[in-house]
Amino acid sequence: MITIGMSMPLTGTFAEDGQMSLDGLQLWAQNVNASGGIYVSSLHRSLPVKLIVYDDQSNPTRVATLYQQLVTQDNVNFLIAPYASPLTLAAAPIADAHHILLLSHGGASDAIWQKNYSYVVGVLSPASQYMIPVINMLVNLNSSQPLNVAMFYGNDPFSIFVMNAAARYMQTQFPGKFNIVFNQSYQETATDYTAQLTQIAATNADVILGGGHFTDGETIMKNIQSIGYNPKAVALLVAPDDVHFYQDLGTVANFVLAPSQWEANLNYAGFSPYFGNITSQQFATQFTGRFNMQPNYEAAEAYATGLVLEKAIIDSGSLNSTVVRQQLNSENFYTFYGHFQIAPSGIQIGHTMVVVQWQNGAKQTIWPTSVATAQFEYPAAPWAGRT
Repeated sequence: MITIGMSMPLTGTFAEDGQMSLDGLQLWAQNVNASGGIYVSSLHRSLPVKLIVYDDQSNPTRVATLYQQLVTQDNVNFLIAPYASPLTLAAAPIADAHHILLLSHGGASDAIWQKNYSYVVGVLSPASQYMIPVINMLVNLNSSQPLNVAMFYGNDPFSIFVMNAAARYMQTQFPGKFNIVFNQSYQETATDYTAQLTQIAATNADVILGGGHFTDGETIMKNIQSIGYNPKAVALLVAPDDVHFYQDLGTVANFVLAPSQWEANLNYAGFSPYFGNITSQQFATQFTGRFNMQPNYEAAEAYATGLVLEKAIIDSGSLNSTVVRQQLNSENFYTFYGHFQIAPSGIQIGHTMVVVQWQNGAKQTIWPTSVATAQFEYPAAPWAGRT
């Protein structure tokens, strides 16, 4: 038996995405065990996987306690990080101190890999890359005037890294193309942002770039509608990629943008080497069939994290965490989720992101154009009267 330990935020601030992540990992474990397990050449046999999961309640202090328990009492072979950067940052020092591989699927803050941990590996694109494709798309609008941009984002390590990197990118790569007219963070636990959004509306911002996680993303859109504010585009982190975003908001969700780590229309099966024996479409079908909902990218990247661990075990032939971690340094392959390759620090450098937009109740991939399922709708219809 290969035991894989983790906590997930199944309650609290990050519960929506934590549950999606756990669902993705459970589907991977189900498929691995149905196929006979993971072959470990040093043992000359295949072993099933067992997930040991605790609810960390979106609390970093509880994360630290649980990961200590996973290592010292549950004696797991490998660790998978919780969803969200603050929680991953709480788990990382424990994994490193005990020399146990920790795979991060939902903690994207660059700060994770700036602490010189030896056993932390990222599967997803880091936070500094999230808004880059959105900016590349906006600059291609060929506007005769600079776009006025309001930056309004969660006060957490992930969101801060995303938006600081976005500001640098706009200013250094496209001087004169963007005016940052508002730049302010907010507490994600707040229940109303109308005061700050009213300030943003007074700046005549064309575009809002921001968000943080699911609940605050929905609140921002409800508040935009309530004050009758009509920016030409809104791009939010995390929340719009989840099917619940449209289910909860209805037409208020239409035209909202999001950077995405993965979408079901993306097809990497022709890329070599390819690992996992499952395509994006097959993953989406299997996930929907089991959980009765469409997967978002958090579910996909969690499943892909299982594939990364599986391949590293097979290629190294070992269950020793240090050996498997070293094996990951030389891995360079594709899954249905995209490209996997890391820098020596463990930060992900191979994976790339896309941009999605809700249009008439459907989430469409709109950038880059080579993989788009629809064109970018800009300017958006008024949020007070969505169609």
